[in-house]
Amino acid sequence: MLFGWSLSFETNQVKSSANLTSLDVRVVACQGSWVITSPNVDFVPEPHIFDKELCCQADGRFGLADCFQWPQSYHKDYAYAVCIPCEERFPFPNPLYIAWYMPTPADFVIPAGSSFQVGTLHESKVKAFEDLFRLMRSATHEIMRLQHHPLVFRDLVVFVAQLQRTLLDIYAVLQYVEILYPLLNTLPSHPVLTNPNWMGCFTNNTQVCKVLYFAGVPVWLVHREEFIPPTMNIVQPVRLTYPDRIVKAVYTENGVAKPFPAIYRGPCGALCHFHIHCPYEGNLTQEPQLTPSTASSSRTSSGSGRQSSQKQTKSTRERVTAGPSRASLQCSTSGQARWEEPDLPEIPKPHGLFVSAWKILDKNLQWTSSEHIDPGYHFPKPTLFVNVTSLEHKKTYLLNWLAARPLWISQVDVRPPSKFPSPQMWRDFLNTISMSIEQPSLTHSAASKSAVHNILGDDIVHLAQGMVGAPEAITWCGMEVQVASLSDPPLQFMRSLLWELYELNFRYELLALDRVLAAHLWISDESRITRQTLLYSIFPSESGLVMWSEPLLQGLQQLGMCASDMQVALPFLNNFCELLSTWPGAPAHLRTPAELDGQGNALV
Repeated sequence: MLFGWSLSFETNQVKSSANLTSLDVRVVACQGSWVITSPNVDFVPEPHIFDKELCCQADGRFGLADCFQWPQSYHKDYAYAVCIPCEERFPFPNPLYIAWYMPTPADFVIPAGSSFQVGTLHESKVKAFEDLFRLMRSATHEIMRLQHHPLVFRDLVVFVAQLQRTLLDIYAVLQYVEILYPLLNTLPSHPVLTNPNWMGCFTNNTQVCKVLYFAGVPVWLVHREEFIPPTMNIVQPVRLTYPDRIVKAVYTENGVAKPFPAIYRGPCGALCHFHIHCPYEGNLTQEPQLTPSTASSSRTSSGSGRQSSQKQTKSTRERVTAGPSRASLQCSTSGQARWEEPDLPEIPKPHGLFVSAWKILDKNLQWTSSEHIDPGYHFPKPTLFVNVTSLEHKKTYLLNWLAARPLWISQVDVRPPSKFPSPQMWRDFLNTISMSIEQPSLTHSAASKSAVHNILGDDIVHLAQGMVGAPEAITWCGMEVQVASLSDPPLQFMRSLLWELYELNFRYELLALDRVLAAHLWISDESRITRQTLLYSIFPSESGLVMWSEPLLQGLQQLGMCASDMQVALPFLNNFCELLSTWPGAPAHLRTPAELDGQGNALV
């Protein structure tokens, strides 16, 4: 029989689906020369199963090629994907509804006094994700990032979408294990009732279609007209169902298109599934490109600087700004002073355990190398803030750092640059880099400023313009700081700010070291998450490595390895030792957790 508007071939139309086989169809629709049929559902979704460009859309999802939004081609390596739930089947108040929520600017919480649009997800939305998380017991890191990590709205949108994919993926796997796999393992003699909650899939394999049909999976068989047998029974021809609710627009800010780059181009299938499931690590945004002059300047650890009239000599400045994390390669005869922090009132006193360890450390420079680890600093060297030529310079340094701090922490955490600034580059930045376009210069100072500008980016440099447009007050760690007081800030404020910089530098340097010395543990997604969890467990806060909007640690339980009570500090120290135990040449005893001797002392 000829179905004029939809089909151009002869078939048999029947009135009931009671006696259909897997080769008969309940519905049929056409797209070009392709015929799409289904034996167990009453609609045909528009197929988007051919070559695609995989790219995040304005909602952080992957549009028409996203298996979490629209049926895709079946692939045996991702067989469970047919169990991905359909949005319309789980409206509020079902806990799963949050898996399709799209962030709005109203959900983007920016701390009071922030100079840049950096914030976190609203606590009500975080709670909805936590409620779903408690049901699934996974996605810990994704939820923590949304709750504690400073993000620009563009990144927040993508991280929300990633968390939603993770939760839907877990749901699909559980459904596959509990319901579908037993059916596929022992196929019923008659088709079971189709599960309307599942996404289903397309396939061009008649045997796969039959198996999924008998297991109750929504399935659509795609074939060409010439392969349609004239004996095929059809209940009803239908028009294609189009994905009208899926976002297909690129991301925009203030009316300006800022599309994410494509991460995959090719046929929909295993590779498409693979890239959709890959975690977002800042790779969907463009990174600043280093110019040749930047690359050479980034390897320079110090330079002439901007302050030509400074009272301190260059050697004095280098001695004060040197520290144990980055020693000058031009050491004195003993080599000892270069590895010590200056004894100044503003410098936080180190923990006794680390002082003891530092005394027995082999400080021979033959062990230092920048071949595998970038010698730059993730964050400004703390001693830069105490080595200034005038109180007005200190005010400028502090103001520029406090203004740029949230956005820079966000960039280091989400999409770190390939190289980090040297102490001299940080000095140039803190001393204010002009945003005006200047003629190219061959001077070392100009090259250093150009290098740090390329590393930090326009947004960061734009924030750090000294007193130009400076507010009367700025917020830091929940404290409102008067800008006028920064020329001679309270001692406790300086100690707290420098302590945070020491802590941030230590945490991210530890991460960089571990990724080199234990690189094999960062390869697969599973091992990466395990390693990340261990790294986070070394520190007491709930925000992983990030310190941003949280109040400064005060209580004994919040101090982690730095706690004076060994009973409090020991779990964190043991986690630290466990991390170090996998590094090459690590002592064997680090693999065994230390215990208390009953008198508050640790026994190794």
